[in-house]
Amino acid sequence: MYTTILLAAALQDWERYSPYALAAREVAATLAAGASQPLHVLSVYDYPPLDTTHLPSEVVRHREDLMRQTDDLMGQKMQEYVAPLKAQGLEIAPILRMGNPQDVIPEVATALKADLLILGSHSKRGLLDVILGGTAQQVSRVAPCTVILVSPKKDGDSG
Repeated sequence: MYTTILLAAALQDWERYSPYALAAREVAATLAAGASQPLHVLSVYDYPPLDTTHLPSEVVRHREDLMRQTDDLMGQKMQEYVAPLKAQGLEIAPILRMGNPQDVIPEVATALKADLLILGSHSKRGLLDVILGGTAQQVSRVAPCTVILVSPKKDGDSG
């Protein structure tokens, strides 16, 4: 039995949650139903890169406003994503972190002493993903615990 479960979901780049994030949430809910600890739900995001070194202070302030808005939006996305889990009576510990998911997810799993890490196994999006593997594959290679990669059911699959 897994006691410390970490669900990592990519929420930033989606207006609506990806089928992978929804499938991973479903699996996490099932596995966390009997756990005595909260289900940890992590989303890692980043701000768009912008060198503000030589920009006027008004532009720098505007960037800081955009960063705060991004933080607020990610908090809202997280609350909406975990709402169905809370409705099922699960205790949830939401975690939002800045950075590269390939680095941050294993760091958080290690810090939590997670027994299990659940990730959506996204399809390949670009040439680098095809060559190196996507975030889920990269994380699964270095994770300090058991990893479950979840894909959504295909149309016509029975449940």
